[in-house]
Parts: sequence; C-alpha cells; structure tokens
Amino acid sequence: MKRSLILLTIILTVLAGCGQKKETKSKTSKQSIDSTLPVIANAEKETVVTKTLSFPKTAEGVQQTQTITYKGDQFLSLTIEQIMPMKEEMKKVVAEVGVAEAQKLLEKSLSEDEKFTQAKSLEGFSTSLEIINEQELKRIHTFDFQVLDVNKAANTEYLKNMKLKEFLKMKPKEYVEDQIASGATEVNQ
Repeated sequence: MKRSLILLTIILTVLAGCGQKKETKSKTSKQSIDSTLPVIANAEKETVVTKTLSFPKTAEGVQQTQTITYKGDQFLSLTIEQIMPMKEEMKKVVAEVGVAEAQKLLEKSLSEDEKFTQAKSLEGFSTSLEIINEQELKRIHTFDFQVLDVNKAANTEYLKNMKLKEFLKMKPKEYVEDQIASGATEVNQ
C-alpha cells in the first residue's frame, strides 16, 4: 500500500510538473505572437507596394494598364497606360507622311493645345502620346501624389474627368481589390 501511495505521489508530481511546463510554453508562445502582431501591422503600413493591373480591352479597342504604388493607406503614384486604335483621319495622315513625321505633327498640335499644356505644366503630372504603329497610339499619364497639387489638377479642364479627389478618398488596397472584382487582372512583375 505504501508503495502504491509513493508511486501515485511520484506520478502526480511528474504529471503536475509536465502540465505546468505546457501551460508556461503556451503562454510564452501566445505572448510572443501577440507582441509580434503590431510589428507586422506596422511593417505593412511602412512597406511600399506596387501593383500592376491589366484591364480587358474595351468595346472601342482600348487596352489599359495601371500601375499603382502606395504605402499603407496613402497613394504614392499612379501610371495609366492606354494603347488605343487611331481614328481614321489620323490613319490617313500616318499613311501619307509616315509614323515619324506624324509623331512630329501630333507633338506640335499638342503643344498648341491650351488644355493639354496647362495639365502638362503641373508639377507631379506627366503625360505623353505616342504613335506606336500605323494603327495605334499609346497614351501614358503619370501622377506623383507626393508632389501633385490635387486640387489644382482636379480643376484643370484636361484632368477634370479623372475624378482625382474621389480616387484619393479610397484606400489603395480597396481600390486594387475593386478593380480586380470589376475584371482587371494583376500582372506579376
């Protein structure tokens, strides 16, 4: 009987000791996870993220790609690249004078367009329009939101339809998710 009591006491002591260690380990592990969660969340807020989205070709034949760069909930930049078919009259000009000469004529015409030059003069905004072949144009708009005066840009005639103020009210991550839900696909870089 004494042997049984001694054996039972030893078993209980061992079990109590093991149980105590397991409890301590799980608390330490939980504390470790809890203390690293704010670090991970902070790192996500401080990480600069760039996403490139490709949109389906529109009925008008426009293929668009957007490159969005952001940090946390702040947009840093947006580049919109569009490849679009030329209008018939432009195709005729290109057929007559060639791509290089047509590009010069296009640039001259744009430099004389008051709305275009007003927008192009904004700090933090750049744009280009290039004839890439006998059938297509490539337009690129780049917005550097760290520099761009959004109120001024939103009031220019050339950029009015971009709705920049509404765009910047969205969180970048939500914007990307909305675009993907609407049919865009993320391009791996």
